[in-house]
Amino acid sequence: MGPFGMAHALSTTREFSFARGGAMKNRLLLMVGVLILGLCATSVAQDQSTQEESDVRSGVGRISLIHGDVSTQRGDSGDWATVVLNQPLVSSDKVSTGVNSRAEVQLDHGNIVRLGDNTVAGIAGLSRSQIQIQVDRGLVDYSVFKGSDAAVEIDTANVAIRPDQRDGVYRIEVNSEGETSVIVRKGSAQISTPQGSTQVEQGQMAIVRGVGDDTQYRLENAPSKDS
Repeated sequence: MGPFGMAHALSTTREFSFARGGAMKNRLLLMVGVLILGLCATSVAQDQSTQEESDVRSGVGRISLIHGDVSTQRGDSGDWATVVLNQPLVSSDKVSTGVNSRAEVQLDHGNIVRLGDNTVAGIAGLSRSQIQIQVDRGLVDYSVFKGSDAAVEIDTANVAIRPDQRDGVYRIEVNSEGETSVIVRKGSAQISTPQGSTQVEQGQMAIVRGVGDDTQYRLENAPSKDS
């Protein structure tokens, strides 16, 4: 092979090596890019999960179900607005449902309150250790699950209901005359009025009438079906 042939061969070898090296470099850059994108996506998902957990710990509930006409009132402004799914709720906020409407609020990992139609209920207090709900009118179903750390109180105009800190299902209804009925489907709860306190066990119903010194209550067997 002459000098020209050797030079051409060396040039071809260098070009091939450069091309192969460039291709390897491109593949390496592509792999690094894919890895960075994967790490970014994982980080975003972790940040979202951490934010949700932080919200629960710091006393932020969320609207977890909406059906029909549901609105919320901001405690800091008093403005009413149509609710959206996963909307955060904090202390002093209220939820209102219209005719044939309902809503569900996840207060934390162990407490959920469901509102029936024509119901107004508010969050009087919400923290990791304490939950206080105010029912102005209508029907709410309150569920406590295992592992709940919060002491719960549900208030109406004439009675305070304190469910046990274990599995429990409670139905509270305030009718148009201001009468409150408390049904314990599961668990037990203490009710308190100006006239005293009593324990309501599973399968029992308490009916509370009047306000202040005129408050009266009685216990009876709960209906077998919710009307």
